[in-house]
Amino acid sequence: MATHRLLVAGHAVYTGVDYSEANKESSWFLEDYQKVKGEAQSFLDHIRLGIEEAALDPEALLLFSGGQTRRAAGPRSEGLSYWVVSEAANWFGHPEVRNRTFTEEHARDSFENLLFSLCRFYELAGHYPETITVVSYTLKEARFRTLHRDAVRWPSEAPR
Repeated sequence: MATHRLLVAGHAVYTGVDYSEANKESSWFLEDYQKVKGEAQSFLDHIRLGIEEAALDPEALLLFSGGQTRRAAGPRSEGLSYWVVSEAANWFGHPEVRNRTFTEEHARDSFENLLFSLCRFYELAGHYPETITVVSYTLKEARFRTLHRDAVRWPSEAPR
């Protein structure tokens, strides 16, 4: 029974066609503020960390969260982008995680990443998770730990 929700909050839409180039900024639809060297690698680092954490916990469901946030990128979501990159990378050496990885494709910001992925977990597991882990940028940690957690009335020990 799934008890742990691992959330990887999306930050960009993958628009490349060669997944071996997913570490290049030109493979992602980026906002001007994201067009810095290493940004694409940070997306891959988040994806990999989520997969590695899921591999350590057989009770975890991994959710890649993020909607169609970039109109000019076409009908592609951040969540599905992360899933497809993971698939192309053979789940970064953890193919067993594939069957426990899902997408949430409607969130437009970090609050919706948390809220909508809770709903998606419930949809998949039939109950809410006991534990939540969020993989995102460090600068968003306080936002998830206090503002968003309080807004969804989640116990103070979560998310981690």
